[in-house]
Amino acid sequence: MRVLVTGAGDYLGRRLLEALHRGLPPGSSILGLDRAPQPPLGGVSLRAVDPFDAHELAETIAAFDPTIVFHLAALASVAQSSETPSYAWRAELLGTLNLAEAVAKTRAALVFLSSTVVYGEAFREQARPDETVTPRPDTIAGRTKNACEYILRDVLANAGIKHLVLRPSNYIGAGQSETFVVASFAGQIARIERGLVPPSLEVGDLSAGRDFVDVADVTAACLRVIGQIDDLPNGGIFNVGSGVVTPVAEILEMFRGMTGARFTLRVSPERVRAAGVRSEGCDSTAFATATGWTPAIPLSRSLCTILSEARAQLG
Repeated sequence: MRVLVTGAGDYLGRRLLEALHRGLPPGSSILGLDRAPQPPLGGVSLRAVDPFDAHELAETIAAFDPTIVFHLAALASVAQSSETPSYAWRAELLGTLNLAEAVAKTRAALVFLSSTVVYGEAFREQARPDETVTPRPDTIAGRTKNACEYILRDVLANAGIKHLVLRPSNYIGAGQSETFVVASFAGQIARIERGLVPPSLEVGDLSAGRDFVDVADVTAACLRVIGQIDDLPNGGIFNVGSGVVTPVAEILEMFRGMTGARFTLRVSPERVRAAGVRSEGCDSTAFATATGWTPAIPLSRSLCTILSEARAQLG
């Protein structure tokens, strides 16, 4: 088994490489690609490759000769995409097109980690859409992800290369950037506990609801795909989430129950997004039926792990 992962330096990419090292059969080869050099990772080869350099990317992929490719390279967050729209479009589309053309010359299957953000306005009619719901993306992140799904479908189908699309919901886990709400709460609480900052927690829109799933469950879903790639439909699209929409306010209250620290709340304008969809979830029944995968990590355990890691980071 020879597995290649793009976006090796991203949060999910690094966790997937670690999971592959633990979960693949002995003798398997793993290569992680990223636009920047990455810290060493045991059992994994890492290489810096410019995704905009089609020739270098194609040469690297051809030399490795992967069995399966996981395409994760992307801007990490909705906010980041909105702040740099031109780069977001260039990075997502050109990088994906170059990758698709390179993989089209191999025997590999390709799995694209898209996102449930592609559903966008469709969430207003259905808070937990399944894959039959037509995406109506309302953010740059959603539109670029959706466009990449079309790029891969067109390029790879024409070349006879099998591909799948996974649409994870809001994955969370220890070590995630504080640009994400759960990590932000944990980091702030840890600093308040240590007396490093005043006892005031900066928050955004607490009424928003999201489908939070542990990053380890997402990487487990990827491993399921590897084991069952021959049985899954070519061009198949699958949601990957908990199936539960949890209000951000409830996340905050769960954290309150894990700390003795007391703090007030302060709404920070920069943490409040423009008016949009309030409730975003997904129905992962199709993926569970096809692979037997179900989320194994309860939300409470994920939050406890994230807060513990935030505390540990303070030494």
